[in-house]
Amino acid sequence: MLVDVTVSPDAVSVSGVDLVPVTVTVHLTDDTGVVEASEMDGGSLPYVGLRLVGTDRTDGAELSLTAGTPQDGTWSATIHVPSTWNGTWEVHRLVATDAAWNRLDVDPPASADTRLEVTGTHRPAVTMRLTPNPLVGDGPLTVAGRFYYEDTGEGIGNQPIFFGTDNLCVEYHSEPNGTTKADGTFSRTYPKGDSYLKCVGITRPSNSRVAPSYIVVTADHPRVKPTVTAKANRTTVTPGTTVTITGVVKPDAGWNIELQQLQGRTWRKVAGDLTSGDRGAYRITITPKTPGTLRYRVVVPSEDPATVGVSEVVTVRVSTPGSEPSPGGGGGGGTVGGGGTGGLPITGPATAPLVTGGVALLIVGAGLMLLARRRRPISTPDGR
Repeated sequence: MLVDVTVSPDAVSVSGVDLVPVTVTVHLTDDTGVVEASEMDGGSLPYVGLRLVGTDRTDGAELSLTAGTPQDGTWSATIHVPSTWNGTWEVHRLVATDAAWNRLDVDPPASADTRLEVTGTHRPAVTMRLTPNPLVGDGPLTVAGRFYYEDTGEGIGNQPIFFGTDNLCVEYHSEPNGTTKADGTFSRTYPKGDSYLKCVGITRPSNSRVAPSYIVVTADHPRVKPTVTAKANRTTVTPGTTVTITGVVKPDAGWNIELQQLQGRTWRKVAGDLTSGDRGAYRITITPKTPGTLRYRVVVPSEDPATVGVSEVVTVRVSTPGSEPSPGGGGGGGTVGGGGTGGLPITGPATAPLVTGGVALLIVGAGLMLLARRRRPISTPDGR
């Protein structure tokens, strides 16, 4: 049972990158006893949540037993309040569980005891840019920017800061791993870039076992144009033969990929049996059934045209034994660079014998006609 909640002190003034400690105390009673327990997200109970009034911004702290017993005790946490908390905060949630696994999850009644007034001045801010933009493949990626004070624009020099990637921005305790220059600027280059979240911030003591806390932080995902390679294990096949197209997508980020075929003048998505491997490798199997010259490419689609990944064109010629495919055949593969009937080609060396033979046949035929005329009998009136 929740008896009461207090915030002490209930009003603080904070400037710059300083921190002011504020203690949140909760009095809980329970017959079986309140216990410390873990949540599915790795957080710990009991937990108290705070919200900046009039916004969706929240923060909070995990509580520890500081007086009394689990059956009737005081649970508290000390929050290191930064100037960036400027405004009025209120306790908006309390979560606890007891030894019988009964769960308490309530929004404590608003009162003067559950509010914290923060006057934050000379507040820090940060800018960040990621270059190149977009990143092509897994080349070097640079995170750069500047920490400064909002009111004066002055850079925050020689300040310990934290550079993070992916889950390290929001999980675990973040220790400073960099320092700003005298003018507040910073820069870090990752030799192999990727699409994962990048962040930089000024940390403060965390009230969570599994998440960092910041005085100020910024984060963003790089725009990435993946590179795609593609190669077919066979480039000339008969209808019904399986062709395997393999390649690698960089950076390796679990991209969605699709196979496209040139049909007329348009690239269209076609079916293929896709298998994804390690480090961005993939394999697509297809079974062309119609003779023709087929052109394929592998694409990593994106709503942003500048970040669509496209492989080189893979050409597969499909023909029946003893024949050659037409340049534009293959069930809508398209006519690229010319047409064709699909019949047997007449090559240069075969032309002269054909003409010579034709002339000889004409001469022999004419001779036979003359001979036949000479041997034809002349009719007489009496039939002799």
